[in-house]
Amino acid sequence: MELCRGDICLVNFNPTKGAEMGKLRPAIIISCEDDNDILDTVIVIPLSTVIELNTMPYRFHISARDKLEKSSDACVYEVRALSKIRIKEKLSKLNSDEISSIQKCMCDILMS
Repeated sequence: MELCRGDICLVNFNPTKGAEMGKLRPAIIISCEDDNDILDTVIVIPLSTVIELNTMPYRFHISARDKLEKSSDACVYEVRALSKIRIKEKLSKLNSDEISSIQKCMCDILMS
């Protein structure tokens, strides 16, 4: 399966350690296509259906669309590198403005 930055995919996050987000849940592929083609891992941001208001840059709201049946928060602070074998299916895709906003959130967290 070709994985592109901005794809929303169903990902198996189990097993987890400590307070990490777990279970089968949607996540955003944030690594670039060139890296996704050559590496056995991808960088993802998990989604949660627990919506928290005014939590940027730690969370970014994603509206329901296509096979993503519920609106969700992208939990930017939970970014992880995972094996591609954890990716189950594509659900949808972010638009370029959403990708840019999430990248800005990541930069804000890393630069603070």
